[in-house]
Order: sequence, then C-alpha cells, then structure tokens
Amino acid sequence: MLDFSLFLNAVNFFVSNKLDIGKSYSNLGDFSDKKAAYYKGVIEKSAKEIKAMQLDGTARKLSDEIAADISSKKLEKVAAKIDELQRNLPKNVKKEASVKFSLPKVPADVQPEISADFKELGVCFEAGAFRSAIILCGRILETALHRKYYDITGRDILETAPGIGLGNLIAKLKESDYSLPPGISEQIHLINQVRIYSVHKKSEAFVPSREQAHAIVLFTLDAVKKMF
Repeated sequence: MLDFSLFLNAVNFFVSNKLDIGKSYSNLGDFSDKKAAYYKGVIEKSAKEIKAMQLDGTARKLSDEIAADISSKKLEKVAAKIDELQRNLPKNVKKEASVKFSLPKVPADVQPEISADFKELGVCFEAGAFRSAIILCGRILETALHRKYYDITGRDILETAPGIGLGNLIAKLKESDYSLPPGISEQIHLINQVRIYSVHKKSEAFVPSREQAHAIVLFTLDAVKKMF
C-alpha cells in the first residue's frame, strides 16, 4: 500500500532543492546524492503504486495527473494533487491500519537497550521509515545474540570482538555447541541480508515496502522470543 506521507516528503525534497527527477544520482558516496537517489526511488515506486490502484471518478483523474506530472518532470504540481487525492480516496484505501508489535520477555540486563530500540522501531514503522525499522531489527538481534553467547560461554564477546556481525555471532554460538531453535538461523540470515542492503550503498536505492518491513519485524521478534 502506498505510503502517502513518504511520497509527499520525497516530492517536496525534490521541489525545494530544485532537483531533476530525470537525473541519475549515482554518486552514492556523496550524502546529498544518496538522499536524492533514495527519494527518487520513493517517487518512482509511488507512481507505479498509484497507477495500479483500482480507482474511479475524481480519484482516478488525480492519480492519472500525478503519474503524468512525474513522467514529464513537473513535480511542483504533484504535492497539492497528492493531498487532494488522499481526500478523494475510498475509505478502504485511505490509510494503513496501525500495526502493534509486542516485545517478548528478554533478560533484565539487556531489557533497557532492547526496549529502547524496540520503541524506536515502532515509531519508524508507523512513520513509513521502513529502512530504519529494518536496521533497528538488526540491532535488536545483535544485542540478543551477544546476551545468548554470554549465557552459553560466560564470556562477553563485545570485549574481544566489538564489531562482530550477526553471521559471525551465530558461528561463534555453533562453535560453543549451541544450536539456535529450528529455522531461527535462516530467519536471522534473511534479516541480516535485508539490513545490509538497507545500510550499504547500492547502484539503486533500496526502498522496502511496508509488507517487507512488517515481515522482518515479525521474524526478529520471533527469533528473540525463541532464544529466551
């Protein structure tokens, strides 16, 4: 489902900075280019989602005009039409239903850190900042796996390998004769791959959908629950 808030932010970013939507923002080592590439991806993805909507009447007319304005690079006309389109959408597609996540019980010594990340994750998800939500899922898993390693070995791996990643943490647990519950290693591997794609620069900006982010959050919470 289209995230209108993120779409509007992306359009306003291009308009306020007088950027060309037709330009290729390929220098992802430059922060401004990286941000432009991300918002360009949002605009292009949103245009496709609007075109795919089953609309009629005024809403259909507005959605066609928005797609045409983006195609002809007239973004200054799009922002007002986004607001008008939202007002004319059928009720069943106007707004995403709020999603509530529940944090499973975790050891007391890591509870404050995991709870803080979990709270921020929820804010990011509801705001449509899905890449940030996925990155926070990785942080939660790292904290949980560090704590599990300490449970098994009695050693704090952060003292000897502070930058160890999720894959290496799982390998260290296996070396210590601990096997994660069935399916959890695969879930964590998937989450890690999506997080890496969200964090590191790519030739094309990665813009996860609400559904993708939702699945990653559920996999994360399931992994934490089964670990403890």
